[in-house]
Amino acid sequence: MKKRNFVLGLIALSVGMGSSLIGGTSAHAAEVTRTYSASKGFSSIEQGTNQWHYEKLAGSAYLDLIYDKSGNRWAAPSGYPWVSATALHPDQNFDAVRKWIAPGKGVISISGSVQKGSPEGDGVVVSIRKDEVKLWSETLTNTKAVTPSGVSRVAVEAGTEISFVVNKRGSSNHDHTMWEPDIAYTGAAGSTAGAAPSKSSASAANKNSSVVSVLDYGAKADDTIDDYPAFVAAIDAAKSMDKPVYVPAGNYVLSDILTIDGVKVQGAGKFLTTLTSTNPKRGSIDLKGTGTELSNLKHVYQTTVARGNGANEKNSITVRGAQNFKIENVYVSKSSTAGIMITYGSKNGIVSGNTLESTGADGIHMTGGSSYITVENNVVRKAGDDTIAVVSYIDSDKAAAHHIVIRKNDVGYGSKARGIAVVGGTDITISNNAIQETSMAGVYIAVEASYNTRNVDRVTVSNNVIDHTGLAKPSNHPNVLVYASQGIVDNVVFNQNTIKNGAHRGIGVWGSGSIKNITFNKNILIHRIGEATTFAKGNIKLNQNEGF
Repeated sequence: MKKRNFVLGLIALSVGMGSSLIGGTSAHAAEVTRTYSASKGFSSIEQGTNQWHYEKLAGSAYLDLIYDKSGNRWAAPSGYPWVSATALHPDQNFDAVRKWIAPGKGVISISGSVQKGSPEGDGVVVSIRKDEVKLWSETLTNTKAVTPSGVSRVAVEAGTEISFVVNKRGSSNHDHTMWEPDIAYTGAAGSTAGAAPSKSSASAANKNSSVVSVLDYGAKADDTIDDYPAFVAAIDAAKSMDKPVYVPAGNYVLSDILTIDGVKVQGAGKFLTTLTSTNPKRGSIDLKGTGTELSNLKHVYQTTVARGNGANEKNSITVRGAQNFKIENVYVSKSSTAGIMITYGSKNGIVSGNTLESTGADGIHMTGGSSYITVENNVVRKAGDDTIAVVSYIDSDKAAAHHIVIRKNDVGYGSKARGIAVVGGTDITISNNAIQETSMAGVYIAVEASYNTRNVDRVTVSNNVIDHTGLAKPSNHPNVLVYASQGIVDNVVFNQNTIKNGAHRGIGVWGSGSIKNITFNKNILIHRIGEATTFAKGNIKLNQNEGF
C-alpha cells in the first residue's frame, strides 16, 4: 500500500525547471536520472512535495505530522516527534520518520551520513526501510558520523516507500539527530497516480468506519510481540478523527504505560479482550483529558512487584486529572499498587460495573482533590488494602476530595484492610453496598495523624450491609469505626444499615482528635462477640436503632 497524495507530473515538471529545486535530471526516452535531496527538497507547504513526507511511526502505522511554522519543521501537536530540513527527533511513543516515495519503477542509491546532534542522552537507533523491509540499522551513542551501508542499487516500484527512521533507546531526551539523505533515482518517469494505497495511511482504512481498530495499526492478538506501539498509534489516530478505539477479542501485550487522552477505548468484553502489561513497574493505563473512556476489557499484569512507595505507574488504571471520564465493565486482575487510582483533581467521573481482584493496594482509590465521582455496581475482592477509599492529604492535596457517591458495590472477600473508607473528605455518600470479610473495619470514617489527612465533614452512610468484618488481630476493629487521631470528624450520619457478625466489636467511635456530631438512625446491629457499641467520643445521637 502506498501514499495517495503524490505530486502528479513532478518528474516532467522538474525536467523543465532544471536542478534548482532538488538536483539534476537527464532524460533518455522514458527513463530519467534524478537526485532527490532531503534538505533541498524540504517543503513547508504540503506533504509529498518533491516525493518527501514527514511522519511519526508507532508499530506499523505511519501518521502524518503537521507543519509547525514557529519551529520550521513538521511536528506532532505536542512538539515531538519532529522532522526538519536537516534533522529528526523522536519522542517516547513515536519514532520520527522522513519518507521518500518512488515516482516509478527503477533503481536508487542512498547517500549521506547520520549523527547524533548531542553527546548527551542514551543514544538513538536509526534505520532505513524499504516498505516493511529493514535495509540498514545502527545504534548511535555519540556524535560520530556514520554512513549507511548496503543501500546502493536498490530496486523500487512506483510507490515504494523508503523510510529514514529515528527511534529512541530508553529515553528520548537529547535525541536530536542530524540526517540529510540524498537519493539518486534512475528509472521510469511515470506518475504514481495509479499506485496502491499506503501502508502508512492506516487512518484511511478507518475513514468509512465508526471506530479505529488497533489491528489496522499493527496490533496482533495472542502472540508475544509487543503491541504497545500499535495501541499508541491507534489512540493518536482516533483522537484526530474523533472516533473510539476498538480492541477486538484476544490478548494484547503492552510493554509500558498506555496513555488515553480524550479518547474512548472499547474492548469486545471483559472476558474476551485482555491487555497484559509486561513491565510490573510501568504498566498503568493512564486516563487524561476530557471525555476519556475505558470499557469492556480486562487488564492484567504478567508479574507484579512489591507495593513499595505505591507509585502510580504500578497501578492498573490511573485517572490523572481527567474530566467527564468513564471506566465501565473492566476486569482488573493483579496490580503492584492500586486497581483504579483517581487523582490530580479528576472530576465528573463514573466507575461502574467493574471487577477488581488481587490488587497490591486499594481496589478503588480517590484522592488528590478529585470530585463529583460516582462509584457503583463494582465488585472488589482480595484487595491488598482498602476495597474502596476516599483519602485527602493536607501535605499534597490542594483541597479535600468531595461530592463522591459510592453505591451498590459488593466488596471484601479477603481484602487486607478496610471495606469502604473515608479518610479525609466532604460530601460523601455511601449507600446500598454489601461489605464483608475484610481485615479491618467494614466502614471506616476517619482523620489520621499518621498520614496527616484532612478533616471529614458531611458523610452519609445508608442502607448498607456490613457483615463479619474487622477480622485481623490484634487490631480488633469493629464492623463500623469512626476515628480521629487529629483534626475534626463532623456531621456523619448512619441510616438504616444492617451491621452484623463483627469479628470483635459492633460499632466504635473513638480517638484523640475532635469528633463532633455522629448520628445513628434506624440501624440494625446484630452482634455476639465483644462490645456491641463503644462510644468513647463525640456527640452521639441515637434514634430508633436495634441492638445498640
